Amino acid sequence: MENKENLQLDQPHVSEQNHESIVMENKGNLQSDQPRDSMIKKAVRKERWRVIFLAAAVIAVIAAAWFGFSGFTRGAQAVKQAFDREKEKAEASVYHSFYEQGFAAGEKEYHVKNRAVISLGNIRETANLEVLSVSDVTFMIENPENENKNIQSWIEVPGTGVYTINLAAGEFLVDDERMMVFVRVPKPELLPENISIDHANVQVLRFSSNAWLSSVRDGEQLAGKQLNEARTKIQEDISTNLQYYEFAEKSARSLLENLIRSINSEIPELKVEIEFF
Repeated sequence: MENKENLQLDQPHVSEQNHESIVMENKGNLQSDQPRDSMIKKAVRKERWRVIFLAAAVIAVIAAAWFGFSGFTRGAQAVKQAFDREKEKAEASVYHSFYEQGFAAGEKEYHVKNRAVISLGNIRETANLEVLSVSDVTFMIENPENENKNIQSWIEVPGTGVYTINLAAGEFLVDDERMMVFVRVPKPELLPENISIDHANVQVLRFSSNAWLSSVRDGEQLAGKQLNEARTKIQEDISTNLQYYEFAEKSARSLLENLIRSINSEIPELKVEIEFF
């Protein structure tokens, strides 16, 4: 008991007033800590938002850089393609310009030509070009009773007819670029002056006369008459034969083509077209 009392005596004596003051002091301390915690929380939230904003800004910068690089790449490709096209055009234009200048200078200095020039020579000056020659034979018979003369004459007369075309009346169109010549000429014709008698080969089949009733002059006149009639008959025989005209056109076509090609032998690919009117 004595010890218990002693313990109680050793404990400090706290009055009710002091106890209330201690409680109030602790309460004040708790109230003073609350604003500080609130400030700390605000600072933490502020820092968190700042970090978020910085992260968003970094992401935006990266995205903008990526899109910008992608757009730049596409733009660069488009620019390169446009540049290549313009470059090709410029090169072609420069080449063409220099080629024309070089060709003109070469043509003037050395007479250089990149295509042949078609020549017709003096073809167009030919009035009558012989294209077909046809031979014929006729027989002339003269008896005494025909002319009341005592002369009988049977002869065989060979003759020749020549078809011609008038090139001077024709048209010649030359196309050096297409290597072509177009010829338009009159159809072949058989002119009277192109009928001839082969006198050296006239055969006398029968001849008789009465010296008392006829003279040498009568014989000469009869011979001339027979030859003239033979010439007319030969012309009629040849001119009425349509097959001769067909042969004459084919011959004229072949002759003109070969003639023009021979003049332009350095142009093997030369084309020649011929038309008759």
